Amino acid sequence: MKKFGFFFLLFLIAAGFVAKFALFDYVVSDGKRVGNLTKITQKGKIIKTWEGTLDTGYGEQLTFHFSVKDKNVAQQLYDLENREVVLYYNEHFYGWPRDTKYDVVEWKTQEESSDGGATKKSQNQARAIEQAEKTLFCSFLGTLISDPTLYTQVKQYIEKNNKYIFNKYELCNEK
Repeated sequence: MKKFGFFFLLFLIAAGFVAKFALFDYVVSDGKRVGNLTKITQKGKIIKTWEGTLDTGYGEQLTFHFSVKDKNVAQQLYDLENREVVLYYNEHFYGWPRDTKYDVVEWKTQEESSDGGATKKSQNQARAIEQAEKTLFCSFLGTLISDPTLYTQVKQYIEKNNKYIFNKYELCNEK
């Protein structure tokens, strides 16, 4: 009888893993959506998830609600709010713990996707602007280092009130 109980428990655990895969991880379909990225936020009290909204501006569904599992993809999208993007997604049966069953796995800006890849010149210009912004921002933060108390207070305030700027602040500390 004990063997039966052990195998029954083993069967239940295996069935649980199979059900989890079938309902939450199995990809039903994949596709892409194009539109203006209007919102991306990190939500949840216990389990944090990244949720977003894409304004497609046409068709039956004017907005496309999506989730992002990959933190790096979510952070990249966070920096692209109010820009036209192409989102590549996988659809699952259910999205739990996320709000939607659409999981964005990759993205491109509309310009990159429409011409088969951004031109070398525009990529170089974008990198130069990004580097100049980083240098200016990091230089500003560097002026605060002479007053460690003020520096710590500013860092804590930024972390609490503006994740976008705090993420830029963290990039200053990278080599």
